[in-house]
Amino acid sequence: MSDVPSRNGQARKVRIIGVGNLLLKDEGVGVQVARELQKNDLPSGVEVFDGGVAGIGLLDYFREASKVLLIDAADMNLKPGAVVRFTPEDVREEKIGPRFSSHDVGLLEILRLAKALEQCPQEVVIIGIQPKEISWGTDLSPEVQASVPRAIEAVLKEIIR
Repeated sequence: MSDVPSRNGQARKVRIIGVGNLLLKDEGVGVQVARELQKNDLPSGVEVFDGGVAGIGLLDYFREASKVLLIDAADMNLKPGAVVRFTPEDVREEKIGPRFSSHDVGLLEILRLAKALEQCPQEVVIIGIQPKEISWGTDLSPEVQASVPRAIEAVLKEIIR
């Protein structure tokens, strides 16, 4: 792939961060998608990270990024494996439902803190994947596992958007 396009001629820095807990079945889908993305030939200026359950440590990934893509399990009251693109503003306005993720308070607080510290990228996009089961275990449910290629496709489209 080529460089990430920019609007002003400067190279953009895009950070893709998969978040979630690998020990809680579908809760780990964001990390699983990030690991698959790391196997791809991505444009220069694009970096992929396993954010796991980093909490406030996610702020380190935001520095100097013009765009951040967060991949996470998101309880949206949809069919398991559904993949939805949204922004933090969508969550605050509750357009997608009452819950963002099983660790929603932490992630939204981190985004607010990043803005307050002036470390928030110009653009933050979330690729949410509807979990089926969040309980002890390391395997994704079949429905969520089947959604991984769709999530990867959504992220790749977002890189060039």
